[in-house]
Amino acid sequence: MNDTNLPPLPKSAKAQRTRLKILEAARAVFAERGFAKATAEEISTKAGVGYGTFYLYFTDKRQALHTILAEVDDKLYEPIDLEKNRIGLGALATIRATITSFFDSFKEYSDILKICHELSATDPDFKAQHDKVRSRLVNRIKEHIKKGLEHGNARNVDPEISSIAIAGLIETIANEWFFNNHPWDREKVIQTVCKLYYSAVVK
Repeated sequence: MNDTNLPPLPKSAKAQRTRLKILEAARAVFAERGFAKATAEEISTKAGVGYGTFYLYFTDKRQALHTILAEVDDKLYEPIDLEKNRIGLGALATIRATITSFFDSFKEYSDILKICHELSATDPDFKAQHDKVRSRLVNRIKEHIKKGLEHGNARNVDPEISSIAIAGLIETIANEWFFNNHPWDREKVIQTVCKLYYSAVVK
């Protein structure tokens, strides 16, 4: 399922609030029951809306989950205003801002991302969604490396291979940290990953 198959955002404020209530309820039910056991009826009850109301906004629970994942995907890659956050424009500061934002957002949405991760092993639609999330991380790192090469402050590494390797590292850490509940210290994780990224890429 691609973004063109997602339902359009309702025009009225009231309908948007109802849609949001349903999505919040769906996220809670998916986390509590798992995707396979969750039903539209349970989601409707959780949201405090009639059973038929669910189908005014979504064709089924799959579309609801894809809608949630699309919004989570955008949250993971929200632009970072370096000057607004007063973290400077140096390479390490930029890397740290990107890594910190990604991990914090991943943690916030780990319940729904874990469901997508598990479904991606057997469901082509969710594998495509999972791959899309990962490709955005790879592309962001690739562009960072390319800019470094253009300005002469990056090591002579292949941007595509390096970006895939670094993205794999970040994804593995995030999965272990949030899916498997590894009790790591937040600052230590961010500092370690930033150092590895910086050492691999920056001169």
